[in-house]
Parts: sequence; structure tokens; C-alpha cells
Amino acid sequence: MHKRWFPSKKRKALLLKRFDPEYQREMERLFPRLLAFLVFIFLVMTLRLFVLQVLEYPKYKAASENNMFRAIRIPPPRGSILDRTGRLLATARPSFNLLFYRDARLKKQREVLAMVANLTKKSLPWLQARLTKANEKGLPMYMPVVLEQDLDWETVSRLEVHLHSLPGVDIEVVPLRRYPGGPIAPHLIGYIDEVSLEDLKKKRFRNVRPGDLVGKSGIELMHEEELRGIAGVRHVEIDAKGRLVRILGTTPPQPGKDIYLTLDRSIQAAAEEAMAGKVGAVVALEPSSGRVLCLLSSPGFDPTLFVRGLTEKQWKMLNDRMKRPLVNRAIQGTYPPGSIFKIIMALGALQEGLITPDTTFYCPGYFRLGRHTFRCWYWQGHKETNLYKAIVESCDVYFYQVGLKMGIDTIARYARAFGLGERTGINLPDERSGIVPTRQWKMRVYKEPWQKGETLITSIGQGFLTITPLQAASITSTVANGGIIYRPAYVDEVRDSNGRVERRFVPVSRGKIPIKKRYLDFLKKALLGVVDEKKGTGHACRIPGLSIAGKTGTSQVVKQKRRRESEKLSWRFRDHAWFVAFAPVEDPKIAVAVLVEHGGYGGKVAAPIARKVIEAWLNTRQPGPPAVSSRHI
Repeated sequence: MHKRWFPSKKRKALLLKRFDPEYQREMERLFPRLLAFLVFIFLVMTLRLFVLQVLEYPKYKAASENNMFRAIRIPPPRGSILDRTGRLLATARPSFNLLFYRDARLKKQREVLAMVANLTKKSLPWLQARLTKANEKGLPMYMPVVLEQDLDWETVSRLEVHLHSLPGVDIEVVPLRRYPGGPIAPHLIGYIDEVSLEDLKKKRFRNVRPGDLVGKSGIELMHEEELRGIAGVRHVEIDAKGRLVRILGTTPPQPGKDIYLTLDRSIQAAAEEAMAGKVGAVVALEPSSGRVLCLLSSPGFDPTLFVRGLTEKQWKMLNDRMKRPLVNRAIQGTYPPGSIFKIIMALGALQEGLITPDTTFYCPGYFRLGRHTFRCWYWQGHKETNLYKAIVESCDVYFYQVGLKMGIDTIARYARAFGLGERTGINLPDERSGIVPTRQWKMRVYKEPWQKGETLITSIGQGFLTITPLQAASITSTVANGGIIYRPAYVDEVRDSNGRVERRFVPVSRGKIPIKKRYLDFLKKALLGVVDEKKGTGHACRIPGLSIAGKTGTSQVVKQKRRRESEKLSWRFRDHAWFVAFAPVEDPKIAVAVLVEHGGYGGKVAAPIARKVIEAWLNTRQPGPPAVSSRHI
């Protein structure tokens, strides 16, 4: 027989080992382990298939469909902002943005950008810098980069013709702000700007993406959710080259809501005209409710600059350290109130029983306290003066002595009763509260005791005491309505796109001042004399046939021997000019506060501005907003 049929010695050994009892027992011990290992491998594979095919199915389905389908976001028309009579202050207009969807697999990205640069007349490095900036800041790849905003129609037409050969490029229609009457009340209305990556990371706004425009200040910011609306979606099918095949369906956007303000555009325009070239603020309130009729900060700014993109020159202008156009002086500027604080001094002293309307003091033009001399603004002196005359002619010496009787803590108590030292509560960002000094306040801040001389200068609205123009208007409104402090409000109604009213203004009282009616009535007569009498410091606000109550104020910036020397100083060292007023005295409908920074004498500079505002109110007394909003998209 052939040799190959006989096993070798090694084969014989293996065959014998298989029948060895010890070997069989060892294999029986290893078999369960091998079986367990195979079962484990099978379970792992089964689990992985379950995760891929069941749990992660939506993810991979979306990724697969993304190769064929795309959801194009449709920005909603932003809601309009209108004045109390229905006149448009801010509305929307169509604008075109150039988008670029980045794709790491797109080898011709540079060629595409070069074609876009040629069509838009932009340099290629500039377009590449936009992409590099987005990459450096971690913008996700699925989010488009906005290469250019607010394209003109000629550029849009050129791009539309070549879109089929520009993979990743798209044109998006975005509603931009339009201001039919010009930039009216920009500090109140605010401005919109492109959402920043910092905003996105900190989730300051909901449901926004890069390139979206959001409110950054004023009403645009505080009512962003109502004004923005809800974006729509257009589902489309595309081919391998990114070209549109068909539209699968569209969910239309929901327009933002319209906001009707309590503001009157005519009054606001009159205030802006009167304040042209000046630095300061004008605030007008409705005494019976706290409605804001006018809120002006000067100088203003053009909010459209932020949408179009600021040049270096424009940015420097907006950040001018002297005039600070972006600061809302009406609520953020704090100033010594000057003699308008005498309103609170007079009411507090009367209520405390420290003086009566007949109490007199002699004014020689100065007042001595120890070794210090405190002067009256009228250096010749007002002579024998009662409270009525002290208010009408704004005698400082009279109120020096009233202040000594009251003491700083009593003065502070009545100042706080009028709402000073705290925010008014108006729904605007970054409102300041001002300062109402006390003994404890000075010790805490300066680690020094309070001095009597500081009580004297506080009693005429100087020193550490500061208020905002809005607080000054609130004081005036409170006196006018008989003692009720209202929270200032600027929204009259909120309506949806169909004109249905969703929310109406409701006056909110912050409290009532602890002053007897007879003292308020006396003060109103004295304030009427400020405007009506020839020696009244507010005579420049007089309007024939209309009863106006007012009070002037002139707050020093630097120490002067005589107040009249202010005009000889350089602009930044001149006095601030104040004037507050309400009219008609018998049934107040408007309360006004005017502050002109470094304007000089309040009766000469601020009072005429208040008169123009009140004249505008007289010419524009009209009912509320119309029944249906008018949209201009």
C-alpha cells in the first residue's frame, strides 16, 4: 500500500491525544468560554446594528436626504413701530443678502469666490476673509456665511443669471428697517444689527442664526420677540450640482407684531428741531397716566448705519467722547438738578411744618455759614422774600435757610418720596437711578462725615445730588396730577399682522407722595407765576392763552463767583440749563423736562425749547391710533 495512507508519528500522537480522557476534559472546560466569547461578539454586532438602524436612523436619514433636499429659511417681515396716531416710525423693506454654504469637499471653492468677486465688484481677499473669520470663530459648517448685505438690484440681477454655475451661493431676501419720517427718536426706537457670534454662543436671542438682524437697543431690543415674528421654511429638491429641481413645500413666515407707541411724532419732531446743534435731552409725559409723549436725546444718530455697516469715520463719530451720540441722555445721563429741586424742597418744608407760605427770609445776594460764603444766583439780592417770591424768582438764599431747617436726611426722605435715587421703571435698558446723598451715604462712599455746607448746596440741587431728565419729567408730572407717581411707559398697543389688539397700555402707579393738597395747590400757583410774571425766571416759556406752570434750573459744572460768568467759559465748563413745565395748569395734559448740557441759564436756553414742545402738543391733540395698521414691506 502507498506510504501516504499510513499516518506519521505526529499524526499518530494527535489521534491518540483526541481519545485521551484528560485532553477531553480540558476541551470541555474551554468550550463554554469559547461559546460565551462568540455570543458576546454576536451581541455587540447586534447592538451596533440596532443603534445604527433604529436609534440613529433619523440622523442618517437626514444626512442622506440632505444630499438631495434642502430647507431654505424664509425670514419673517419685522413688525412696524408707529406713533400714537398710527404714523410709521419704523417699518420694513425687502433687502438681498448674499449667502455662501461652505463645503470642505468643494474643490472649486476659490474659483466660485473669484466669480462672486467679479460679479459683486468685491475683492477676492475680502470675500475670503469673511470665510476665514467665520471658520476662526467656530461657525458650524451647516450655517451659511453672509458675504454681503443689502445688495443693489443690479448686482442681484447679475448673480441670479450665474447662480447655476455658482455651487454653494444663494441669495436671501431679508426685511430691513426703513424710517419713513427719517431717524425719529433713535434712542427710544433703537437700532437693529447682525447677530454676533457672541450673541449666538450666549443664546441671547432665540431661534436666530448667523446673518439674522436683531434689535440691539431701545424698543427694537426690549420687544425683539414680538417684532421679529416666526421664520418660514421652503423645502426644495436639488441635483448633484446644487441646482434647484423642484419646490416640495413651503411654510410661510409669520410677520412680527406692530407696536403702537404713546409717542407723538409731531411733538418729537418739534423737540428735535428745537434741540438741533445742542447736547441734552427732552422728555414729555402725560401726567394722568405716565405715557411718554416725547423722549429725545441729543445728538442723535442714524440707525440705518448699523445695517449697512459702519465705516471707520462713522464709528469714530458715534464714539465721540464729548457728545456721545449713542448714549440715551434721557435715562442714562445724570446731572445736578439745580433749582428745579426747589420744588421738592418747598413741598417737604411745608409738609414738615418748618415754614409756611408766609415765612420770609432776607436775601442780600449771599449767605454766610461760618467762614464760607454761599452766593445767590442774583448777586444783587432778592431782599425780603417769602416762599412764593422765592420760587418765582428762584432765590437761592431762601432755600439755603430752608435746607438748614430740614437737614440732609429729611431732604433725602422727600427726594426719595418723589422717586429720586431709584429707576423710574421704564422698560428700556441701562436706565440709571441718580444719587440722593445722606450722612450714611457719604460715610460709606467717601469715609467722611457730612458737612452743613453740603446741606446748603444740596438744597438748591447741587453737590452730590444727581437725577436723570426722565426723573425730572416724573417729578413735574407728579406735581401736575396731584401727587401720583406713574411708571413711564411708551407702548400704547401691540397688534398682530391682522390688526387685532393683543395688548393695551394700562397705567401703573408707583405710589403717592405724602404731601397735602393745599401745599400742592400753592406750589402750582407759584410755578404758574414763574412763567406768567415778568420777574419770573421762566417767562420765556409763556404762550398767550395757555396757563403754563414751570421752574428753571441752572446747575454749575465748575465753581464761579457769579452765575452770569458761565457764558464766558469754554463750552464744557458752562452750566447745565434745566426747565420743567406742565400745562394747562387747571387740567394738566403734558409735563415737560428739558436739559441742555453746558447751555447756560435755564430760563434763557431751556425754557424756549419747552415752549416749542408745548406748542407742538397744542397743534397735535388727536385721538389714538387707527383701527388697522398699514404695513410697508
